[in-house]
Amino acid sequence: MEKVTENPNFETKNLPPPNHQMDADDDDENVKQLKECSSLNLSLQDCLVDSNRDWKPC
Repeated sequence: MEKVTENPNFETKNLPPPNHQMDADDDDENVKQLKECSSLNLSLQDCLVDSNRDWKPC
């Protein structure tokens, strides 16, 4: 078997975190907000169906 040699010019410990990591963190917060909004929207839709589209009791 051949021995794999490392490239001395390639240093993994000095690499910055991937650019998309920060985007993923932002997306997590957006997803949380969307879930809250979607649950409110679904509740409103249910209420509208139950009240024969009368939005006032909702």
